[in-house]
Amino acid sequence: MKTKGGIECRYRGGWKRMDARQNEEFTAHLRAAVRQAEALKYNPTRFKGMIEANGGYETVKRILASGTPSDGFQKLWELGRLDLTCEAIIVESKWRPYFDDDLIERAERLLRGSNYDFKRFSPAENGRANRPVLSSVEPDERDEGAVGEDGSDAGEGDTTSSTGINAFFRDVLHAPFVNSRWSWGAVDERTRRVFLRLWSMDIAVRGGRRWIRVLLLNASTRLGWKERQRHLDLVRSGYAAFAVVCEKESTDARTILGFDRERVLRLGGVVEHEGSLWMEIVDHISLDALWLVDTSGVALSEDIRDIERAEVAATTRTALVDARLGQGRFRRELMRRWGHACAVTGCRLAAVLRASHCKPWRKSDNRERLDSHNGLILSANLDALFDAGLIGFDDDGGMIVADVVSAPEREALAIPANLTRKPSPRLKEYLRFHRENVFQG
Repeated sequence: MKTKGGIECRYRGGWKRMDARQNEEFTAHLRAAVRQAEALKYNPTRFKGMIEANGGYETVKRILASGTPSDGFQKLWELGRLDLTCEAIIVESKWRPYFDDDLIERAERLLRGSNYDFKRFSPAENGRANRPVLSSVEPDERDEGAVGEDGSDAGEGDTTSSTGINAFFRDVLHAPFVNSRWSWGAVDERTRRVFLRLWSMDIAVRGGRRWIRVLLLNASTRLGWKERQRHLDLVRSGYAAFAVVCEKESTDARTILGFDRERVLRLGGVVEHEGSLWMEIVDHISLDALWLVDTSGVALSEDIRDIERAEVAATTRTALVDARLGQGRFRRELMRRWGHACAVTGCRLAAVLRASHCKPWRKSDNRERLDSHNGLILSANLDALFDAGLIGFDDDGGMIVADVVSAPEREALAIPANLTRKPSPRLKEYLRFHRENVFQG
C-alpha cells in the first residue's frame, strides 16, 4: 500500500515503510543490475522502461505478481547470472523487508526451482547488525567444494577459506570464479589462459593418448554449462587451457574430497566423443613452472595442422598458411588498404605491425580468412588487445574498451584511440561480428 511520502509493505506481522528516497535508492540498485546485464550483452529494454516509468518498487511487484519466470529471468538464467534477477535482489539484499511474505515466497520458489542457492537476507534482530544467511545452512556447516558432474556446483562452501578451491583459483591461479556457487572454471585475461575444474575419474586413455572429459553435451540445464561452453570457445580461439584436477568418492558424488594444489594439467584441443567433449592431456605442469610456460604458439600450431590436412588446392593452402601467419597476400592487401601504417596510431614501423583478423580465424570460413576487408593493420600491443576482445571498434571507427581494462592501464596504453578513417561497409560487418562475439564488454 502507498502512503503519503512513501511506500509501506507488510513484513513479519508489521509494516516496513519505504520512503521516496529509499525507493529511489532501490531503483538505482536495479539500474546497477541492468548495467551488469548489459555488459553481458543482454539489454532488458522493457524492464528499463518500467523502472523509469513506475520506479523500482512497483516494477518488481508487477514482475513477480505471476509467480512464473519472466523473459528476463530466463535470459539471466541462460547467462548464469540469476543474482541479477529481481527475485534474487529482493531475497538477498537489504530490500527484502519491504516486500510481503507471499511475494518473497514466490521469488524464493523460482530461485530454488532454478537450482540457485540463494543467501537469504536476515534483518537486524536484538540490535545486531544485518548479515546475509544462506538459504539452507550456515557457511561453517557446508561442505567445502561441493560440485556436481562436470564441475557443476552443488554448494561451494566457505569461499573465503585460504584452503578452499575458490581461494586457490583467486589467489594462486589469479583467475577468480565469476560465481562461487556455480562456476566450473575461470579465465586469466592477462595471460589468455583458461583454467577448468575437472574430475580425475574422467581421465581416459584412447589410442595411446590420455584425455579428460570436460563437458557432457546433454547437461545443458546446469547453471555452469553455458559458462563452460564459453570457456571452450576461448580455447578454440587461441587461449591456453589448463585443468585443476579434483577428487571425489564415486561417480555420483557431488563433493570435492580434495584437489591437486601442486600442479595443473596442460590441455590440447577440444574433440567430441560419445556425447561428451574431451581434451587431450598434453603435460603436467607444476605451479612453480606454470608462469614460465609459453602458450603463444599452441593455437597457431593446431591451425597450421588443420590447414595442411584440409582438402584444398595447393595455392589456397599456401595462401591460408600465410594469412594465419599474418603474411602473404592477406597482409599485403591490408597494408595497401591502410597506407602501410597502423590503422589507429599511424605507425609505419613494419617490425611492430600485425595483420589482425576481425572475425577470428576459428570462426571464419576460408573465403573470410583471405578477405582483406576482414582485418586491420595494428601495432603489436593493439593487435593483442583486439585479439583478446579487450578493445573493439564501432561503425564510425571509434574504439571501445572493455571494462576489465583499468584507467591506469588505458592511460599507459594510450587508449582509447580511433581508427584513422571510417570503416568501409564490408569492414563494418566484420567489426560488428567482433563486437558481438569477441569483445569482452
